[in-house]
Amino acid sequence: MKKTLVVMRHGKAVPAAQTQQDIDRTLTKAGAWALEARLPRMLRLLEVGDATPQIWASPAIRAQQTAELLERALKERDVPLAKKIESHDCLWEQDIEGLLDELRASDEKYVFAVGHVPFAEDIVEVLAGSTPPFSTGGLACLEVHLVDADDRDNPAAQDHARLLWFAQGPVASRWETLVHLQETITKTAEIIEGRREAFFANPEDIETIHRFRTNIRTLRSFLAFIKPWQNREQNAETQAILREIVRHTSLQRELDVFEKQARSNPDSSPELLAFCKEEASEERAKLLKILASKQVTRSFERAMALAKHIAWKKRYVKSGLPQSVVRKRFDALIESVKADLDVLRLSDEVQTHDVRKRAKRARYVAEFNESILGADAVDIAKGMMAHQDNLGDVCDARANIRLISEFLQRDLPEPVVWDLTLLRAQNETFLYSALKADEARA
Repeated sequence: MKKTLVVMRHGKAVPAAQTQQDIDRTLTKAGAWALEARLPRMLRLLEVGDATPQIWASPAIRAQQTAELLERALKERDVPLAKKIESHDCLWEQDIEGLLDELRASDEKYVFAVGHVPFAEDIVEVLAGSTPPFSTGGLACLEVHLVDADDRDNPAAQDHARLLWFAQGPVASRWETLVHLQETITKTAEIIEGRREAFFANPEDIETIHRFRTNIRTLRSFLAFIKPWQNREQNAETQAILREIVRHTSLQRELDVFEKQARSNPDSSPELLAFCKEEASEERAKLLKILASKQVTRSFERAMALAKHIAWKKRYVKSGLPQSVVRKRFDALIESVKADLDVLRLSDEVQTHDVRKRAKRARYVAEFNESILGADAVDIAKGMMAHQDNLGDVCDARANIRLISEFLQRDLPEPVVWDLTLLRAQNETFLYSALKADEARA
């Protein structure tokens, strides 16, 4: 009796937990992604002829999930399947004789058996005399010659097989990087949604809009970092939406920074503080209306949906993304920022703003991706914080000067005019000193 048996080890599964039965362990996301991407190629040697294969699987959840991915891959190849996936306890119990007896009793001529190790390796060795090392997701195709039930008592008659082909399973770690990046971005998007609701619930709390803006900048930093691996159109659309939302918050941020400076100045009059509070409150009301509008709400929801479902470029979906590639891009970003810091002149306002932004991007990326980049990457990024803070002080001084100059064009009470003039002078003095020190360093 001749049959074709394809033995498969389940995909990469989550580690065993003390509170979980082994049979309930599931595939990791990376394990599922890896199989989904690689199974079509692994099955390229498959020839079923006029047979209608059947998939048998261990009742373990990880094996059932693997069988479902196998079923999907076979259907994509237009391979007709006899029935739905069947559970077979012998695969969970790793009972070789039990499986062979069930094969003998079955009418199926072509069977895929999804199980575990050492069973997968043992059955190939017992039947074919070879032991291919099955990594998770590995496949071995056997032409099995089964002894008829009537001849089982004949010592000379033995079940045996010929190994037709073997396909090693995918290295799931190559997809773990994509999974981690997606999970980090999804979590950030969920935080942003919460920040937005917090702002709507308590718009007068300065920190709510500040956190909302900061988390959007964090998400934009992630998107800029993964740009080489993400679908170009999706990345550009998401960035454009987020850029526009941040633009709406820019004036609010400047007013809040200026009000904070005014309150920290012991010489600020009550009239100036009241003026600053009123300006910030009026802008906050406008911003609240903008963010709650139907158009911005639709755009915001679109950006969050895109962020939660990153479309990776096809070649990375198929082959995964090694951690070394991600680290290489991070190192290049750090070296680029360092090089720009070496030649940066604070008198160049545009470049100062750009370098500060990229320094922050490096820090955000490192802090949220330590498991991929390594702890030393976080230390490297944090080492740039002093530069980032110094550049931030210069950028804030310039913003304060512009803001005060616009205020002074209005018809304001004399105490407010006087205090604004003093604050502008303080910011101009700070900026002048910073530029002179920068010139001396150069």
